Amino acid sequence: MRKLNYVIFLMLWFTAIDGYKVPQARVELLANGFRVSIPDEPGVKRVAFNVNRNRNFTSFTQGQFSHQLRKPQEGLWYYDFITNNLKAYDILHIWTSVQHENALFRDFENPLEVCRLGGKFVPKDCSNTSDETTGSIETDNSQALPPQRSPEKCEPTITEISSPRFATPLCKDQLIFEENFDTLNESRWSHEVRFPLDTNDAEFVLYDGKARIEEGHLVIEPILWSSYRPDLSINDSHLDLSERCTGTHNRQKECILQTFGSGPSGIMPPIVVPRLNTKESFAFKYGRIEIRAKMPKGDWLVPLLLLEPFMEWYGQTGYESGQLRIAMARGNSQLRLPRGKPIDGHSLYGGPVLTTAADHREDFWATQRRKSHFGDAFHVYGLDWTSQGLRFSVDGVFYGDTIADIAASDFNPSWRRGGPMAPFDRMFYLTLGLSVGGFGDFVDNLRTSNYEKPWRNAHPQAKLQFWQSKELWQSTWKSPKLLIDYVRVYATDLF
Repeated sequence: MRKLNYVIFLMLWFTAIDGYKVPQARVELLANGFRVSIPDEPGVKRVAFNVNRNRNFTSFTQGQFSHQLRKPQEGLWYYDFITNNLKAYDILHIWTSVQHENALFRDFENPLEVCRLGGKFVPKDCSNTSDETTGSIETDNSQALPPQRSPEKCEPTITEISSPRFATPLCKDQLIFEENFDTLNESRWSHEVRFPLDTNDAEFVLYDGKARIEEGHLVIEPILWSSYRPDLSINDSHLDLSERCTGTHNRQKECILQTFGSGPSGIMPPIVVPRLNTKESFAFKYGRIEIRAKMPKGDWLVPLLLLEPFMEWYGQTGYESGQLRIAMARGNSQLRLPRGKPIDGHSLYGGPVLTTAADHREDFWATQRRKSHFGDAFHVYGLDWTSQGLRFSVDGVFYGDTIADIAASDFNPSWRRGGPMAPFDRMFYLTLGLSVGGFGDFVDNLRTSNYEKPWRNAHPQAKLQFWQSKELWQSTWKSPKLLIDYVRVYATDLF
C-alpha cells in the first residue's frame, strides 16, 4: 500500500508539475516556539508542514515537528509549533506539502538559521555572535566548522551547503568540510547496514561492520563471510538485519535474505565490508573535493569514493539521480578487456555513473594510465564540480573533464526538468566504502594474468561462481584495505 501511494503521488506530481509551485515558507519566532506559514492561493485545499531541528531531511518523511492544516486563516496557511529549546545557530530544516486542486506538491526549503530569523523573540545567545564570529558552532551533530573569511576578502561562490550552516556567506575556496580521521566521529559518519539491491549492478558484498582508525587513517577492510558469521552457512541460511538495517529503497530485499545454495537465490554475499556516508550530517551542491587515499590491491576489489544524491529527485532506480565517482582504480594487478585494453589498478577513473550497464558506464569518465598501481602509495584524488562541468585530478594535476549538458543525452528524459548538469544540479553527500565483484564495474570475458573472470554478469548464480573461484582471487589480496588519510571539501566557482 505504501508503494502504491508513492506511485500515485508521483503520477499526480508529474502531471501537474507546470501548474503550481509551492510558495516559500515563512518562519517567525514566537515567545514559546515558532510559526510556519505560506500565503493562501486559489485552489489550495490542504497544507502540511514538517520541520526538523539540526537534522537534514533525506526524504519526504515526517519531521520532529509536523502538522496538517485543512483551512486557512486570515489569508494564510500557518501553524504555531511550541518549543522552548531553540538556541543560537540552531538550524530549521523544512518541507511543505500542498494539495492544489487534485494534485499534491511537495518541496524543500533552504535550511534556516534561527539567529537570522530576527525579531524580538530571537534567542538571547544570538546576541553573543556576529558575522565575524570565528570558530566552532554547536549543533546536534557536534561538528566544528572551519574559520570564516572576512567579508571584504570574500569572492562569491556557487556552492550550497545543507548542513551545518555558516554564520557568514560562503566564499570561493573556503574550506567547508574537513575530516582528518584522528578519531571516527560517528555523529558525522553513518555506517550502512544492508544488502545491495538485486539489480544489474549488484556487487557481491554485504555492507556491515565498522570501519576503524589506524595511525590517523580510516581503514575499510573486506572480510569473508566465514569471519563475519561463522555460525551461518553461506549456502542455506536466513539473515534478517532487522532494526539495524539502513536500506531505504526496498527493505524486504535490502534487510532480509534467505539462501538456498544451488537455487536461484544463490548464496549469502561472500564478502562483508564497512561503508560510511554523511547523509545525515553534511550535503552540498557544487564544490572542490580532495581525498587522500591509498587504493586497495587484489582481484575484483573496487574502492568507493563517491558523491551520492541527497534526494533522489530524478528517480530511484538505475542511477536516475546520478552518482559521482571521485576516483576509482580496480584492485587487479593485471586485467584486460577481450581485445587487450588494460583496465587494472594502473588505470585511474573518475566520472558520473548514469547507468547500471557495465558496457556504457565509462562513456562519460576521465581516465589516466600509470606505470605503478594506484594501490602502491597514497595519492590526492580531486574533483571540481560546478554548474559548468566536472574536472578530475590526481596529486593536483588535472587528467580529464566532463562538460555540462549531460541532460541533453538520451539516458533519462526526466533530466530535462533540471539544468544542463542534471542530474548533478542537486545536493549530494559523501560515501566511502569498498565493493567486490558485481556486474557494473566488470564486463564479461575479462582476463587477469592467469585466469578469466569467473562469473557471468546477470547470472542468477554469479555470486556462487565468484565464491567457487576463491582460491584464484583470494591469493591476490595482499593489501585489500582502502586507507583514507583525509577528506576536504571547498567552496568553488565556475571553471
